[in-house]
Amino acid sequence: MASFDPREIAVRCAHFIGGRSRDARAELEVFRPSDGGFQSGLPCASADLVDEVVEGTWRAWKASDWASRPPRERARVMRRWADLVEADGEILGPLEAVGSTRPLREVLAWDIPYVAEGIRFFAEFADKHGGEVAATATSHLGLQITEPYGVVGAIAPWNFPLSMAGWKIAPALAAGNAVVIKPSELTPFSILRLAELATLAGLPAGILSVVQGDGRITGDALCRHPRIGKVTFTGSTGTGTAIMTACAESGPKPVTLELGGKSPQLVFADAPDLARTARSVAAAITGNAGQVCVSGSRLL
Repeated sequence: MASFDPREIAVRCAHFIGGRSRDARAELEVFRPSDGGFQSGLPCASADLVDEVVEGTWRAWKASDWASRPPRERARVMRRWADLVEADGEILGPLEAVGSTRPLREVLAWDIPYVAEGIRFFAEFADKHGGEVAATATSHLGLQITEPYGVVGAIAPWNFPLSMAGWKIAPALAAGNAVVIKPSELTPFSILRLAELATLAGLPAGILSVVQGDGRITGDALCRHPRIGKVTFTGSTGTGTAIMTACAESGPKPVTLELGGKSPQLVFADAPDLARTARSVAAAITGNAGQVCVSGSRLL
């Protein structure tokens, strides 16, 4: 596939709940950054729907054997998921490109293979990250045991929707957790397909859910839900601060934040090829329109 017409891409105005898409009334609008055209309506999950989804995800996680099955079995499911992702460029590629305006060529050559390899990478941690036996008196036994949180709440950004979602979902699943993820309302389409492929790979239905919506309503409700054991977020510093507050007021619960970067590029006096250096410096701030966590935003 070399190109596509974004007006012909079929996208769903839906959440992903209980192992299947659930259509819902559109409350938000998604526009294409490439030409400003309207792409689709999008539902906005209310606090009540977030409560329903999180409670359902928690019940599905408790009822399934995902956390208790042998770690290598979890890894096998995840490797099947990675294979399906890698082979799904015809569908996944346009869904990723149309919202993020990542060029299709880059999505097919980098994003999709990168997500597949990331899933495989985290799958290998399933049986390698464990606890420790503490040094105690010989008459005592002290153990540090790692256990899943239960349901992890994830909020993904719009700049690399697919890869950022993969980074959040895959390690949580490898450790035996369930996940409820909210994509950016600007780039909601490819993550639905990612969740569908996980279910097709054998992930127990219901333990990976996608809720669509904005940060003010949907994201806040997700962070504050008492069943959410941990929150992971990538995005702006301001939103990260709001998420820390929500998690502290409703928990406290652990939070992992990857916030806006400020990355210097250092050029020393002995740089052998200044023309090449200049090209690298320019590429480091203009790649993906500068919307990269490690964009070279300063030159020293």
